[in-house]
Amino acid sequence: MAALVLQYAVGMFVNLFVAFPDGLNEGQLWEFAWSQPPLAAHIVLAFLLLFGAIVLCVRAAKARDRAWIWPSFIALLSLFAAGASGARFIPTQTDLYSYSMALEFLIAFLSYGYGLYLSKKSLATL
Repeated sequence: MAALVLQYAVGMFVNLFVAFPDGLNEGQLWEFAWSQPPLAAHIVLAFLLLFGAIVLCVRAAKARDRAWIWPSFIALLSLFAAGASGARFIPTQTDLYSYSMALEFLIAFLSYGYGLYLSKKSLATL
């Protein structure tokens, strides 16, 4: 959850302080994106979050942990959707994709929070 908050904060920084140049093609926009340290960090952290979400989802499924199976799966799907929106935002600069990333962050964050709630609730009943 801390990594998600960091991702959101870096994304907001990028949104407010990194201005994409006009008139570039898709490849040039991606080149520009990777040349901006905050945006490159945002992209790398997105891949790390996806990797972590996959690991959590697989571990929850293997352990048959009822508290984490659905929350981790929903969070994984929302992080994939956020990544897809980000991948579409860079070449198109369409605000809807940026907004979608923010909404998908909320879904992932709430899913992980719900997983924590369920796991603490199940520990209390032991």
